[in-house]
Amino acid sequence: MRLWQPSHKSQYGRESPSVANDGGYTPSTPTSPTPVPASGLLLIRVVEARGISLPPGIRLPQVPQQISSSTPTTRGNRDSLQRKLCWWLPYVVLEFDKNEVLIDALGGEVQNPTWQYKAHFDVSRESDVSIQIYLRQATQTGNHTNDMGNDVFLGGVKITPSFNQPNKMHEQWYQLSGSGNVYVQVCYKKDHANVPLTIDAFDLLKVIGKGSFGKVMQVRKRDTSRIYALKTIRKAHIVSRSEVNHTLAERTVLAQINNPFIVPLKFSFQSPEKLYLVLAFVNGGELFHHLQREGRFDEERSRFYAAELLCALECLHDFNVVYR
Repeated sequence: MRLWQPSHKSQYGRESPSVANDGGYTPSTPTSPTPVPASGLLLIRVVEARGISLPPGIRLPQVPQQISSSTPTTRGNRDSLQRKLCWWLPYVVLEFDKNEVLIDALGGEVQNPTWQYKAHFDVSRESDVSIQIYLRQATQTGNHTNDMGNDVFLGGVKITPSFNQPNKMHEQWYQLSGSGNVYVQVCYKKDHANVPLTIDAFDLLKVIGKGSFGKVMQVRKRDTSRIYALKTIRKAHIVSRSEVNHTLAERTVLAQINNPFIVPLKFSFQSPEKLYLVLAFVNGGELFHHLQREGRFDEERSRFYAAELLCALECLHDFNVVYR
């Protein structure tokens, strides 16, 4: 059973489905999207920063003397251990197309930390690279080890990769929004192999959701080690319930939408029995989970969430989608 017909390559670097108009949903395109690069890999290396300063009124965390007086510089197999030892130095949140990586420092000092971290990201459309630098305010002991809500924002920068210059390394010092500069290397590489994507390209980690048509799993893409949410849909189920056009429309709209509050579609492929949608994995948890944990939100937080939801709904309405 084949539901997605490879009629032609779309501008999103994937094969476009043929969606018949039988009186069902017909997605619209409200604006002409920016031309996007061919699929490929984006290499990003966050090297170091210099001249970082703390915001007024912020004090450095209390660092154990035995840690602050000894910051070994060896690399290789000791990287993960060294990063844990330098927990008190600024860390980086690196993001590209909703995919985030947290980078702990290898050494240096608070004003001049060193990361020397390289990451690969899958490219399926244009997106900026976001680099944000934070300083932890709690030690790695106690009940709030993983709570980063109180961490101090030190500065950030957005970088637009040069997708029209493949295989060229772009490296420079970028001015941070706070104080100081960060040294970053960026290189885009086209995918010339054009090998069809299959389920074998992913390591299945765990089930994170189930629905009437299938399930959603957390997966790791083997070549880049990036984490995604993989939605599997059984073809027999959507055919028996006459949901083919709606399913194809969902895939088409997700491929076109570029909104900060809507999870983007990265890849789509199929097997004889199943359809697969690979989406960005957003690890913040469901809104209802946070509401249950907090009991109630204050007015400022409620206003913030409501604004995000309204922006997402407005974007869907522009595509003639009514979310229920």
